[in-house]
Amino acid sequence: MASSQAKKPGGGLGQGKEETDEEKQLELSMKQLNLLHIKCRELRTTLQHMLDTLPNGASANEMYERFLKSIGVAGSQIKDFSALYNSEESKKVLNQAKKSHDANPKGIKPWRAKDHPDWLHLDQ
Repeated sequence: MASSQAKKPGGGLGQGKEETDEEKQLELSMKQLNLLHIKCRELRTTLQHMLDTLPNGASANEMYERFLKSIGVAGSQIKDFSALYNSEESKKVLNQAKKSHDANPKGIKPWRAKDHPDWLHLDQ
């Protein structure tokens, strides 16, 4: 009895591996984008965290010391995001996303955080 599935020309055992490799690459790309999104989101609260570290009623020296520490933390967050954003992996992922969007600009559903409550977890 013949199989009901028709084989594609050039298909065969190797085709499943190609799809698996492509899926793995897409998953890695999604993880890279998720990490980039999380780092970007953290930057939105940087100034608030800087202000929250300043104690009320503290001496000028103590406020100055804490403010310098918060500037250091903010600077490291900005450097981390900048390094991640400018990394070769991020550039590759963002270029691939742009190519994909240019090839098929219609029908792309916007991503919304409310639809993915666990987006902030990197192990997903």
